[in-house]
Amino acid sequence: MTQKRRIIKNDKCHLRWCQEAGAHAVHRQYLTSFLTDEGRAVGVNVVQSGDRPRAVELTMLPRRGRGQTVVFQLTEAEAVAKGMRAGIRLARPR
Repeated sequence: MTQKRRIIKNDKCHLRWCQEAGAHAVHRQYLTSFLTDEGRAVGVNVVQSGDRPRAVELTMLPRRGRGQTVVFQLTEAEAVAKGMRAGIRLARPR
């Protein structure tokens, strides 16, 4: 059964930007999440595991079944963002 309790100072991560509580191997800051028209939940996070540099994580959760997570290094995330902006420009009605 899930316990509901207030997060205390000892539960907080030592990295100020990390929003995970308790013991965790991956540090994570939640940036945004939304539902698509198809009912999928999509989330964008900043993540860091161990001494690795920070990266951008994209999570996709369908209504049923397993979710997918993709971690992009910064240059890869920039390429995805550039492609998304180009797609938005082309998809807009003229």
